[in-house]
Amino acid sequence: MRRWFWVLDASVIISFAFIGSDFHGFTFDFAGILGISVPFLMALAGGIFVLRAWIKPLSILNGFLLAVISLTGGMLLRHYVWGDGTARTFIIVAGAYFIALMVGWRLVALGVAWLAGRSRNASTAT
Repeated sequence: MRRWFWVLDASVIISFAFIGSDFHGFTFDFAGILGISVPFLMALAGGIFVLRAWIKPLSILNGFLLAVISLTGGMLLRHYVWGDGTARTFIIVAGAYFIALMVGWRLVALGVAWLAGRSRNASTAT
């Protein structure tokens, strides 16, 4: 998990681009989805290195901060580098999605680890 946590965070971003494209009636276009995702993925990569997120990949704070960095950096890159839109509703929906899922998968992982630890402790106690 320590080495692969970023795959789940990147999947959040790519799934957002895929769902958004489908919702807005665009045909499935790998290049188009990648074009939407790249600014956010670049911001995510920068956030991972700035936060040194690989040290504590399951940290809820890291999940929240990576979501905020991905959103903010991605929107800035979209606007200033790509020249694409950053409508207020796009920012709100993307932010809610990123925070919910980047924090959410970490909560699930921590819950599973906690339950596994409890069952391990219960089996050694008997």
